[in-house]
Amino acid sequence: MSRRTQLLIGVGLGVLAVVFMNFYLRSLRKSLYQGMEFGDILTASQDLAAGTQLTDAQITAVPYPKRYTHPHALSPRDKSLILGQRIQIDVVRGQPILLSDVGGEIKPGGEFAATIRKNERAVTLVVDEATSLSGLIRPNDHVDILATLMDSSGEGARTTTITLLQNVTVIAVGTAFGRSGAATPNLAYSTVTVSVSPEEAEILVFVQERGKISITLRNPQNLVSETSLPKITLDDIIQKEVLQRIQSKRDIEIIRGSSK
Repeated sequence: MSRRTQLLIGVGLGVLAVVFMNFYLRSLRKSLYQGMEFGDILTASQDLAAGTQLTDAQITAVPYPKRYTHPHALSPRDKSLILGQRIQIDVVRGQPILLSDVGGEIKPGGEFAATIRKNERAVTLVVDEATSLSGLIRPNDHVDILATLMDSSGEGARTTTITLLQNVTVIAVGTAFGRSGAATPNLAYSTVTVSVSPEEAEILVFVQERGKISITLRNPQNLVSETSLPKITLDDIIQKEVLQRIQSKRDIEIIRGSSK
């Protein structure tokens, strides 16, 4: 067999390998996302360096599972919001473009207001060192909001803590918003601003007047909301069985070093 023939066979096998791999990846993606609802979001069609002025050729719409879509992801109808603006961070090809990625240089007259998702409202929460996680919360973080209130619905008044809202997006800490706020180390602030629905805004304003609000920080990959979180009172905490049940739900990985 000639070297030319061997080369052609090798090229052919390489092409077949690529075709079969793409077919396998499409099949795998289909099986993983089977039954999920999809919606189009805007992504980068090429690698973008921070400071790049966005053009139509650099943006493309792709289908994405709605369950895992970031709250600040943009749909094709939002393209006019970011065209002509400069992106604030490096974005690789295929990565979703978030409204907060261009938060510092959105069209004149919009600025911070343009970082709020359509049909949502910005609400500012007063925080201290503890409720701001020692100042570690940054714009674009996902948080849960807890409330501690006096509950008088049962026999006598008692203090109760409940999870009010889950998977809420932080859009500003103090006066810093967009990626500029996320990149600022040791940022001092006494307020956190979140983007919520009008009904959720009413709840937050009411609770701030009547009780205490606390914030817990989520892993950015965890967008799933719990459906059965109970309210907690002192009676619950002092019951050993309740604490054991709560503790048993945690996934704790124990890492043991190898002994020599």
